[in-house]
Amino acid sequence: MLKLLFISIILTVNISVVKSQELVSATQHTLDSIKTANKGKVVLINFWATWCKPCVEEFPDIVKINNSFKEKDFKLVMVSLDFSEDLDSKTTNFLKKMKVDFLTYYNGFAKDDDLINYMDKNWNGGIPGTFIFDKEGKLTKTFIGKTSYEEFEKSIEDLL
Repeated sequence: MLKLLFISIILTVNISVVKSQELVSATQHTLDSIKTANKGKVVLINFWATWCKPCVEEFPDIVKINNSFKEKDFKLVMVSLDFSEDLDSKTTNFLKKMKVDFLTYYNGFAKDDDLINYMDKNWNGGIPGTFIFDKEGKLTKTFIGKTSYEEFEKSIEDLL
């Protein structure tokens, strides 16, 4: 139990030593730990990829959402669905270009269906895919496709 608590703390604390462009594997255990450690916060999990044009177009609004709400009861989790061979080059370069200053994850699930079923059995796997959880950890809103800053903002404010 102590080990799980320690892992949860490490995942949620912004450590200046961690470079924001370093990617961490997002497995079911990782995402469960993040949600558990952030009870009492609205959690937004966004799945994206550098090869996805709507994802790239939406990305600045996601960063803006994080900047707007990071001082409130809010946690942003970004999970790249880029191919493993592109993570060190394309993904990290994109994150640097976007001036990302938060920890970012990559898909660590063995099969795409495992990830889809974990997040929402009604999700068809389309990206960008954004899932918003209330302060109790319940999935309350799902956005598939490019979503505006205003739509994200309203959904988060309604839950804060």
